[in-house]
Amino acid sequence: MDGLDRLTVVVPTYGRPAFVRRQMRYWAGSAVRLVIADGSPERHQIEETEVPSNVTYLKLEGDFHSRMLRLADEVATEYVAVLGDDDFFGLDGLRSILRRLDHERTLVGCVGRSVRFFYQDGVVLAEQREPESSEFPPSVKSGIDRLYATYHQGKIGAVFYGVYRSKPWAEVVRAAYSVRFKTGYIYDTVIRALMTYRGPIGVEDFVTWFCSSENPPVRDAPGMDRNVGFMDWLTSEKTADEVATCQELIVGDLEALGNDSAIEIRRAVEFVFTELRSRYQAKAKVRGRLSTKCRQLVIRRAPKPIKRIGKKFMPNFLRPVFDWSVEPFEDLFTKLTDRQISVSASDLMRIKELVLASHE
Repeated sequence: MDGLDRLTVVVPTYGRPAFVRRQMRYWAGSAVRLVIADGSPERHQIEETEVPSNVTYLKLEGDFHSRMLRLADEVATEYVAVLGDDDFFGLDGLRSILRRLDHERTLVGCVGRSVRFFYQDGVVLAEQREPESSEFPPSVKSGIDRLYATYHQGKIGAVFYGVYRSKPWAEVVRAAYSVRFKTGYIYDTVIRALMTYRGPIGVEDFVTWFCSSENPPVRDAPGMDRNVGFMDWLTSEKTADEVATCQELIVGDLEALGNDSAIEIRRAVEFVFTELRSRYQAKAKVRGRLSTKCRQLVIRRAPKPIKRIGKKFMPNFLRPVFDWSVEPFEDLFTKLTDRQISVSASDLMRIKELVLASHE
């Protein structure tokens, strides 16, 4: 075996049966154990006869939190990873990550390089996500150090979609989803704090997570709370008590590990939230600039045929202006290889074929 039999990939889903079937086709016959937690209404659920032998398909009532908590109970393998229902993991990327985790026992988990992809006019387009993502500097050694370095230059991207040792992952999921906050955006910060305190996270230079932009975010599923703006939640007096509760959740979980005092942890967690507010305030200023508003107006008002022609023939110097850096799948991966990032040709072709087939 190549190690994939020691990995469980868990997929929470709601209302996307076509993409659940695509996941099953992708993983069928793999040594990976796939567990899908589907909270959809019955009309969107999958028939048992469609489920491959290496897939556990759970029909669950309740919200996203309930599904994540159930998934934490389903993992019996050494390693685990969460995947979106329309995303992919490259199998060779997973193998590379597992080899590193086997070799570096101090790592709590490891993330690979990632790309964003979508389908348009018969073509799969893609761009690299968070190319600046890097591991903590060598001077960052303890859990407290990692909290203070949460937003270091080259902050580790997509922590939620890494591969982790199952025990700490389950602990983090149970703690993070034990409380329902008014905004779903905060859970990335909670999970990042709880996980990185437990141990360093590696960054493997192998394209592993293929993040889909084929669907809009799920907003109407129970527990997928995206209606409250994150900046409003962080700064409003109306949610101040909830923000304090969130901070105390992190402090309480980390204090229970017994490595540092509650005072030290609380000080570090307050620093994380201060940095978080500062980052989102900076983003809000950028969105408020006249140049940004004008660009958004052009993008929003231009007819779709004009947009597509413009994107197709846009000169390179205008691409950053209009935030259009995507290119055909193969072209992007040729460039990534030139940057010393490993790419699996077999993963690439299999994923591309499934994406194209799902849009026929």
